Amino acid sequence: MGIVKLIIVVLVVWLGFSVWRKLRQPKNNNVPQPSSTKMVSCSVCKTHVPENEAIIKDGQVFCSTKCLG
Repeated sequence: MGIVKLIIVVLVVWLGFSVWRKLRQPKNNNVPQPSSTKMVSCSVCKTHVPENEAIIKDGQVFCSTKCLG
């Protein structure tokens, strides 16, 4: 009977440790991922804007139509 008790104790300890580790892991629900969008500087006002939102004309970068015109 001694070996059976030892196996039960080992299993209970292992189960407790597994549950404890699972509960200590941080939850990463809805964590925003960093953007990999390249930022560019406006040729007029030097404001940085995402490249996909910038206006590019004649090789120059503009942040808005105000700086463009």
